[in-house]
Amino acid sequence: MNTSDNQFDIVISGAGAIGLISALLLAPHGVKIALIDPKPLKVLTKVDDTRNIALMQSSLNLLKHLGIFDAFYKLSRPLEKLRIVDATNRLLRAPEVEFTAQELGLNYFALNVPMGAILKTLAAQLPQHKNVNCLFGTQITDIKQQADQLDFTLANGKNISGKLLIGADGRNSFARQSASIKTTTKKYPQIALGFAFKHTRDLGNISVEFHRRNGPFTLIPMQNLNDGSQTSLVWSETAEKSEQIKDLPKNELAALIEKITQGIVGKVTEIGYIAAFPLTNINSETYAKSRTILVGEAAHILPPIGAQGMNLGFQDAAIATELVIDAFNMNADIGSDDIMKKYNQQRKLDIHARGKATDMLNVSLMSNFLPMQMARGLGLFALQKSTNLRTSIMKKALSPLGVTPKSML
Repeated sequence: MNTSDNQFDIVISGAGAIGLISALLLAPHGVKIALIDPKPLKVLTKVDDTRNIALMQSSLNLLKHLGIFDAFYKLSRPLEKLRIVDATNRLLRAPEVEFTAQELGLNYFALNVPMGAILKTLAAQLPQHKNVNCLFGTQITDIKQQADQLDFTLANGKNISGKLLIGADGRNSFARQSASIKTTTKKYPQIALGFAFKHTRDLGNISVEFHRRNGPFTLIPMQNLNDGSQTSLVWSETAEKSEQIKDLPKNELAALIEKITQGIVGKVTEIGYIAAFPLTNINSETYAKSRTILVGEAAHILPPIGAQGMNLGFQDAAIATELVIDAFNMNADIGSDDIMKKYNQQRKLDIHARGKATDMLNVSLMSNFLPMQMARGLGLFALQKSTNLRTSIMKKALSPLGVTPKSML
């Protein structure tokens, strides 16, 4: 292991959830790590982030592997069922479908966790690991590739080096750009609105997804408050309609939510800050190249359908770190072309398959093409009737396709 203050085995760019989980997976194995993020720690761990993330079973297994599952569980809401309701109001209406964790022999298939709590809980583990050097409040401005390492220039003027770069720096990834990795982008004519709201009728541990013409309207129950129930909503609409919704007086927006949800939430009593982001499907042409491994949104961005994004990122981190640790323990080059090739092979199927699935579902909701509507309806009808088909779909949704890393078993 390197001893110089400026030499590291691994440099991680980005200390969001995926960067943090990568550092925590690597740290117990004696790897010298530099964790870099332009935001100061107190900004990174602000707990007023209104987003909520449904962490699936494989991600929960990862938290158990790290010994921090209990810290997450007490802040979360278990999700036992997923109900899909066709609210397209088209001539061919698909049947209602319900997926239950019980059909898989599980108590719940996911935990709905506040994003702020995820960041704060993960960051709280860092002081335990003296081999993780946190360089917050600065960022990488230049990367030069040498024969056996990467040399980094930071915005604060510091120069460091590492055998491997893990790019966890989001959709505008500098790590990806520096490695000359191209992306393909599909833009949808929709904006996703995300916010939390309080209401009078509890959903139980049931997530409800209304399939509407302009995209899904997904309710994910949150941990209840002393003064009532609260739910996280992800609402996909056309760009024009989303602006109109954001501008509505809160009482009118509350009434609209009550109407769309068909009374299942009771009265909406309070609405939180509304975040908006364009729906896109972005995929990197390769996920590892030139001593650089991409994880999370640096590698791929999916529409917010089926809670795939964060869980895919956790899978990226688990597979990348497992490959790196195995090589490190054998005194092999952790940034070798062989490691790059293995990571690409192990992630390609999973990422591509989930990207295609979310794209097809989103397009089918918006399409007025009758055969596509029929295909979607028949698919949901088959799911309603077949327990085996439902359980097969759930198993694929909850765990990586292809290789499952040991930390997620």
